[in-house]
Amino acid sequence: MIRKLNWQAFTNNDRNKVIDELKDIISDYDGFILNFNMFSDLTMSLSIEIEENKIVKLYQALSQILNVSDFETNSIRIESRKNWVIFMNISFSIGKGDLSVENRLFPGS
Repeated sequence: MIRKLNWQAFTNNDRNKVIDELKDIISDYDGFILNFNMFSDLTMSLSIEIEENKIVKLYQALSQILNVSDFETNSIRIESRKNWVIFMNISFSIGKGDLSVENRLFPGS
């Protein structure tokens, strides 16, 4: 059974720069983006699959570029290699709501 987490995040930084950094950070911790949805330039949602033993470090890395909701690490077993899915909603505070969306997570699709 795959366990799940829900994280909320926001940033005041440039959306395109943050998306590029997100992609790199998730890859650095051997995570996979299962699904994403972008809603103009205001918000996006991601589904990330990652091994349990890498969740805390992923959270710490993401917290360097985003304000991420609190996360209780006591439920995470850092020796476990079981897969988890993280549902993450990200808000971009400098969005205007009328920008078309460019697919930067999966270029060419």
